[in-house]
Amino acid sequence: MSDMKTLTMRELNRKTASILDAIERGETFEVRRRGRAIGYLTQAAPAPERKADWKAHFQWLKQQPKSRGRVLLAEFEAERQRLRDRDVSMGQLK
Repeated sequence: MSDMKTLTMRELNRKTASILDAIERGETFEVRRRGRAIGYLTQAAPAPERKADWKAHFQWLKQQPKSRGRVLLAEFEAERQRLRDRDVSMGQLK
């Protein structure tokens, strides 16, 4: 895959056909609005969303020793922070 190119909304508007041709050739574009990344145009399909299996999750939680609670909460908090940092880096949060 070639290097990712930056594309403004104006360029996307004016050069749609040639940009789609480039995507078809395997190029990838980062789309920016007002200097901020808002998305990506690429041939690759997005990863399928995984659906949570809450029944299995709660069953697993019930099987965990009571003393594990603090460690488990710390793990959840670390994962929450990781996801927040990712959203901030992608410009979805400020």
